[in-house]
Amino acid sequence: MLARKLVVVVCTLVVAVVACGDGGPDLPTQEKDWLILFKRVTLASDTPDSVEIELEVRTGTHLSQPAPDSTTLTLETSLGRFEGAGPVAKIPTAEGRALARLEIGGPGNINVTARVHQSETRLTIVVRPDGSLTVHAP
Repeated sequence: MLARKLVVVVCTLVVAVVACGDGGPDLPTQEKDWLILFKRVTLASDTPDSVEIELEVRTGTHLSQPAPDSTTLTLETSLGRFEGAGPVAKIPTAEGRALARLEIGGPGNINVTARVHQSETRLTIVVRPDGSLTVHAP
């Protein structure tokens, strides 16, 4: 009987130690991996001084699942302001996607940073004087 209890304790400790390393099973307290993708950056059709930014947030095994609904995505901009917010906006996801509208004042380089938990990604949007866009991933 003592041997069985010892085996259960040892197995539990092994699983806990392995879960703390890379490639181990996820324990409820372990931080998940997150991936943030800029899917689309376009000029808003109804407002020429606005840019629509669509993002996708993935998580889970091999980042194969969309983020749960209402996962908070934090966006920051170096120029302009997000509609209904300011230079920083917190946007909830729906089916792993989020859509933000960035109001721009004119030509310039706009750096946009997106964060979820400990993950971060960046994008540079160059707005030319003729109103066209160029997107760069640093």
